[in-house]
Amino acid sequence: MAMTPRQFWLAEGRTVVPEDVIEPGLWEEIAEEAARCEPHAVVRHNQRSGLLVMRDGSITSPQRCKVHTGGVALSRLAMSKGLAEVAGDATGRTRMTPIRFGLKFYEPGDYMHVHRDDGKCSITFSCGLTPGLVSMGWLPRLRWLATRQVADLLGNTPYPDGGETFPVRHRVLTGFDGSRIPHWRTPLDGAVTLLGCR
Repeated sequence: MAMTPRQFWLAEGRTVVPEDVIEPGLWEEIAEEAARCEPHAVVRHNQRSGLLVMRDGSITSPQRCKVHTGGVALSRLAMSKGLAEVAGDATGRTRMTPIRFGLKFYEPGDYMHVHRDDGKCSITFSCGLTPGLVSMGWLPRLRWLATRQVADLLGNTPYPDGGETFPVRHRVLTGFDGSRIPHWRTPLDGAVTLLGCR
């Protein structure tokens, strides 16, 4: 018997977004919008070493990429009723409101050390807008630990051993418990565009 979205979320910390949730043609619109946004993207290069525990429960760490908030097409995706329903089915919340969404542009060598997302986010969605994004590393076994415990366990290790991976798919959204499960992205070999919504 297959697990419900809620059972899968509780067991695995992830949820699958059915492809028909995204309206036809929207991926192409977002990709075109991303191409227009990239020249205006801001470099995010946090070089402060180690993990920084934040009051909201998140953990920040070194990363390098370019970011942009996107535009109308990305907003339509983030605000869509279908995506909100997927989020609610997984998390058990009846009302879901996106609080942050945007584009990340990764060039060869760009990376994101182990971290936890904003503590106000019940679910994080992401996918690759362009092909070639490698699997994301994560540590679901640390999901229910307090933030300070996670930071103490991980120390200054940018890409922890003993973690698992899950694929960040091309134009197929995956939801995951990013505010609780530490995750990271190792340095990339090629240029890709990543979409993220929280």
